[in-house]
Amino acid sequence: MIELSSRVNTMISSPTLKLLQIKKQLQTQGKVILDFGAGEPDFSTPENIKEAGTAAIRNNFTKYTPTSGIAELKKAIRDSYQAEQAYAAKDSQIVVSPGSKYGLFLLLQAIVDPGDEVIVPLPFWVSYPEMVKFCGGRVVFADHLQPDRLFELTAASYISRCSAQTKAVIVNSPSNPTGKIMNSEELGKLIDYFYKKNILIIIDDCYRKIIYTSGEYPSPMNLVPAASEHVAVISSLSKTYAMTGWRIGYTIAPEKLAAAMTKIQEHSTSNPCSISQKAAVEALSGDQSAVQAMVEEYRRRRDYFARRVDEIGHITYALPDGAFYFFADFSHYIHIKKFRDDNQLAMDILEKLNVILVPGSAFGAPNHLRISYATSMEDIQEGLRRLEEYLRNDR
Repeated sequence: MIELSSRVNTMISSPTLKLLQIKKQLQTQGKVILDFGAGEPDFSTPENIKEAGTAAIRNNFTKYTPTSGIAELKKAIRDSYQAEQAYAAKDSQIVVSPGSKYGLFLLLQAIVDPGDEVIVPLPFWVSYPEMVKFCGGRVVFADHLQPDRLFELTAASYISRCSAQTKAVIVNSPSNPTGKIMNSEELGKLIDYFYKKNILIIIDDCYRKIIYTSGEYPSPMNLVPAASEHVAVISSLSKTYAMTGWRIGYTIAPEKLAAAMTKIQEHSTSNPCSISQKAAVEALSGDQSAVQAMVEEYRRRRDYFARRVDEIGHITYALPDGAFYFFADFSHYIHIKKFRDDNQLAMDILEKLNVILVPGSAFGAPNHLRISYATSMEDIQEGLRRLEEYLRNDR
């Protein structure tokens, strides 16, 4: 038998994608599943974006493109980022990739050597540790689970974990799984500290347009102008424009780093999908009213969730600032029902209620559950009704 590499043998499967497989298996058995585990919008891709994609097919835009993205899309990215963040990126800083996940993978491959440390937030998006380890790096956690500052993203949590081996830090804002945002003051402190130590600051902001706070979203490229050569932003169209299957994301990075990422992409995927790139141009430069409507619906669902969770009681959470997840501490019910941990609770809920919730352990936070409200209000109401009944039954 062929031996697998040590790199892949140490990698664990994505817990969230594994739940998607379980869901499909249960559906083939005829079960109706309420899915609160999904990390993707329940909305359809807006019509103008779909039309741009089909027009690309009709116009035979189906050949190879430049590795780092077509000029038209780079211009749309530049214009969008200038309008939102007041930062003028250059084409040579932009790398379009098959999803922002792959963009982050390219970036880490380009900078991490064996033994390097990368500081990631805790709780973390499930792929951060696996990507770092795959590159030979060591994962260090910036702890945001402090009960007195629940899920609050602070510069101090990162700075306290810095060492001589630190190569990069990853800030996920708004956060998956907590929905919290690192404010301008904290992000400015973080960037100012780490750039002076020649450490790369990676901002994963794929949920940045799905926010509920009244203040402006921090502009990482402008907070500390002297740090521009030490900041990279990973962005996605998947969440904002309901384009998860189109697989388009982009990175704005220092030119040397962008060139290295492009080189890796040349020898892996060649280029992003040509059709998806044309759709992305329309997404970024076309009518944005569909985005506003989706965000308002997410806000309505979030507020309903908060009210119902408060009514159930004994569940600790921090109200999300953005994204579409509730991340809550279910320790009380794990204890009452005499379960071993959050994994056992989540599996029992799935088996008895046909409701999918993601165990917090997948994000480095035992005793928590991540509940996605990227699903219909009808499913949310029914799912929470079942959950309340279940939790109030001590057996």
